[in-house]
Amino acid sequence: MQDRRDIGSICLNCFGTLDPRTRICTVCRQPAVNEATATSALPARYLLAGRYLIGKPLGRGGFGITYKAYDMLTQSRVAIKEFFPKGYAVRVPRSSVVDVSDPQNAKVFNYWLTAFIQEAKVLTSIKHMNGIVSIYDFFLTNNTAYIVMEYLDGMSLHRFIHGRGGRLHLSETLNIMRPVLETLLYLHQHGIIHKDISPENIQIVNNRTIKLIDFGAASIYTQNVSKPFFVLKKGYSPIELYSQNGSQGPWTDIYEVGATIYTCLIGNPPPEATERYRDDKIVPPSALNIKIQPVREKTLLKALAVNPKDRYNNIGAFQQMFYGEFMPATHLSSTFTTNNE
Repeated sequence: MQDRRDIGSICLNCFGTLDPRTRICTVCRQPAVNEATATSALPARYLLAGRYLIGKPLGRGGFGITYKAYDMLTQSRVAIKEFFPKGYAVRVPRSSVVDVSDPQNAKVFNYWLTAFIQEAKVLTSIKHMNGIVSIYDFFLTNNTAYIVMEYLDGMSLHRFIHGRGGRLHLSETLNIMRPVLETLLYLHQHGIIHKDISPENIQIVNNRTIKLIDFGAASIYTQNVSKPFFVLKKGYSPIELYSQNGSQGPWTDIYEVGATIYTCLIGNPPPEATERYRDDKIVPPSALNIKIQPVREKTLLKALAVNPKDRYNNIGAFQQMFYGEFMPATHLSSTFTTNNE
């Protein structure tokens, strides 16, 4: 049943109702949030597609802006990602419309807009997976695209590590990363690689479920298409992402998984791949008095090999060696289809 409240009376913190006199929420008891619009972001209280009430931005990445929002139709909190590649688009002043006037920028923008829509379709087709953020809707408006997904209460692995004093015990790391590997195995079987795995993109939900988020850089690696630019994250991105000619596949995600595990144990990511390519000075965890079995350390360092050919080429092989557990080897579906086509 659609929410009939006036949008000016809705709390943008919890989406309860504001007291008309005090402007304090009757549910969360918080005062009305500062509604000043962040640079380039949609204005607070903007009603997107006539349905989604926009709250504050939750984050900004290379490919877009993610907002906390409220679905007036289902009366539920959602997160909405707007395609807004940094450096390639601007917001029309006093408007919600995205503008790409430079012809060269427009070429890149349109390429990635098409990829954004395709990957939204892919994620919608596998939305039943527990290990990824659920996708509810996607559509085009304002000269760009939007993905509506579940709102996750919890914290990133990055924040979790910080709250644990900067590093985690091996056992805790194993527990957190196991569902991430299982999720990646399934994605790889569908030909999808994430390409932006890091502690910031692993969400620990309040019910302790582990979710992999932010698929803005994801691609269908079975389609050998030249990319105009990549998402690079110092310490986590493997060497092949620094070149348009680099061969990408499951081994790309395996490197980023290894870098994430390394961060959990050490407190910092390994040196940047381009630095390691010239002079590899990665320090094994055991050299820093981290208690880790030799076979696990050897497995981790193999996952972090600078040369892709020296890494594991499927998640199953890495899982088997790092956990001592068997997972089926990654294989591709003979046919690949998406919904909503």
